[in-house]
Amino acid sequence: MRPWHPVTMLSTPMRYGLALLGPVALAVAGATHPARFTAESASWWHDLHVILLPLFGLLALTVWMVLGPVWTGVDGWLATAARILALVYAAFYGALDVLAGIAAGALAEYQESTGNGIRRSVSVVFGQASMLGAVGTWSLLAAFGLVGVVLFRRTGVRSLPGTVVALVASWSFMSSHVYPPWGVVTMLAFGIAAVLLLRAETYAHPFTRRRVEADR
Repeated sequence: MRPWHPVTMLSTPMRYGLALLGPVALAVAGATHPARFTAESASWWHDLHVILLPLFGLLALTVWMVLGPVWTGVDGWLATAARILALVYAAFYGALDVLAGIAAGALAEYQESTGNGIRRSVSVVFGQASMLGAVGTWSLLAAFGLVGVVLFRRTGVRSLPGTVVALVASWSFMSSHVYPPWGVVTMLAFGIAAVLLLRAETYAHPFTRRRVEADR
């Protein structure tokens, strides 16, 4: 008997909706991201990153929804590794958001209101955030790489377009964050990748379809 897991309780439309929730929400929020961190933009910079904090974590949910109920056999081990990497991304990129977004914005607002010079402190915060964010983005790239391996094993070449889009988006994310326009495009690309990867199962070859159904 296969183990129970929450994804088995979700309908296909719900999986699509949850997979797209993060990319779409991040694209919308990212469209308002200030182009530069200045004293004038510090207030919205801070507030926006408070909003973004839970939204960044939803990209990890995208990985989980794309993998669906894949838990058994070699595919299950690879899928579990991808899920863990997605959670590593969520934790470390969340740290970047707290430091470079919330903390830096709060420091700049404090400087503006008190006149105290804290430019060096802001620089240190951004440096720490960059290192933690790199761990997060590399983990996300690795997670989508494993997603591609799992779905290729299960659905063949039909998984390749979605995998390529997901990997390109993950690479772009390393430098684009959610800054408009490229950060917004990157988030939308994650959404496109999620749809392509989810649809790959639908058009699987008969043999691989039986493998997919066996895990469901």
